[in-house]
Amino acid sequence: MKLFKFFGQTSRAVLEQVRTELGPDAMIVSNRPTANGIEITAVAAEAFAAIDAAPAALQRRATAEPAAAATAAAAADEPRRWEPPRPDGSAQPESPPRQRPPASVFAAPAPRPVAAAADESGFNRRVMDEMQAMRGLIEGQFAQLAWSDAVRRQPLRAQFTRDLLASGFSAALARQITQQLPDDYSAAQAREWLVGVISRNLRCADADADLVTRGGIYALVGPTGVGKTTTTAKLAARCAVRYGARALALITTDSYRIGAQDQLRIYAKILGVNVHTVTDAAELRSTLDTLAGKHLVLIDTVGMGQRDQRVAEHTHWLAQPDVKRLLLLSATVQAETLEEVVAAYGAAKPEPSDFAGCIISKIDEAARPGQVLDVVIRHRLALQYVSNGQRVPEDLHAPNAAYLVHRSLRTAGRAGAESPFALQDDELAMMLADHAGPAHA
Repeated sequence: MKLFKFFGQTSRAVLEQVRTELGPDAMIVSNRPTANGIEITAVAAEAFAAIDAAPAALQRRATAEPAAAATAAAAADEPRRWEPPRPDGSAQPESPPRQRPPASVFAAPAPRPVAAAADESGFNRRVMDEMQAMRGLIEGQFAQLAWSDAVRRQPLRAQFTRDLLASGFSAALARQITQQLPDDYSAAQAREWLVGVISRNLRCADADADLVTRGGIYALVGPTGVGKTTTTAKLAARCAVRYGARALALITTDSYRIGAQDQLRIYAKILGVNVHTVTDAAELRSTLDTLAGKHLVLIDTVGMGQRDQRVAEHTHWLAQPDVKRLLLLSATVQAETLEEVVAAYGAAKPEPSDFAGCIISKIDEAARPGQVLDVVIRHRLALQYVSNGQRVPEDLHAPNAAYLVHRSLRTAGRAGAESPFALQDDELAMMLADHAGPAHA
């Protein structure tokens, strides 16, 4: 394997040399700063093909040589046919040689060198394992080099990337936003620009035309414990205050949890409305037909984990022509779980036609609300309400994008170096490398 060394003032310039000389598939072996700039050692992609081909050639040779030796030995040991002596005592002349049957008839096939093949297979596997380990080390070093270079050349961009990650935003979104940051902005201008970009991408419903004002049939869906029943009561109370109890109807599909219906019935009794219980799609359709004259119909659904197989079945029988779904997302849940929730409940982009948007619950309990905002932004969900407490109906608010973004970014300042979850610069570089993919030249 031939190694090539390249030199330059910056890493970008050296990488251009690598790409020109060895191609875009070259592997970076090492990099280090020198007195004159940056030195990078690389190897061409063809070298890896040669490594893969060498063990195969060795194995073919190891298999062919014992087979040839076995054939030669079998020919030498073949017995000759006995001929009686002539009357004068001389030996009979040798008869013409017999045509020997194919070796496959009399001789067993040459044994395959099992031990040699196993050794070569193990060698090949060790080579590949070492190459993978080397790739991981190189990617880590390259990421640290790139991050150090970014910090030096674009300190504001690096700082805001760090702040977004500390606030709970994903590396994908942080990278996408900060790459567009203008280079000539001051720190104050850059922060204002950052808040504006995130706020504009957070789709918030118009406070003057909320769900209660528009009316319709809405099913509140989501995993267990996100606050569907409490949020249903908050929306119902708003409708009763504005339009009266006669304009409101409540339906529950939760017949699994003990006391689940009782909780909603207590709220309904206070508001002066009845609660209808349904257990399947046909019963739901029949109940909705009897409530056709209501301004607002709210369906409190059973809570199931996003990995529960019944989620798809429940979503299927909620798929009525006039029913819109509202997905509840808890701000206290980690981002990876929120991704699974969005996928399981069918809210992944493009947004389905029967989807009215989402409601963020427990925003007051979240240490890093940027996680749930990130999910809402990337999946382009319409944010209808934000819930920040248990009081009915006070703790339900129309979303304010600028306020939510400012609040989420404040958590970056509180997550200082003393936090056990704070990332150091080298760890941050590794995290960004993992999300960016392999570091090829």
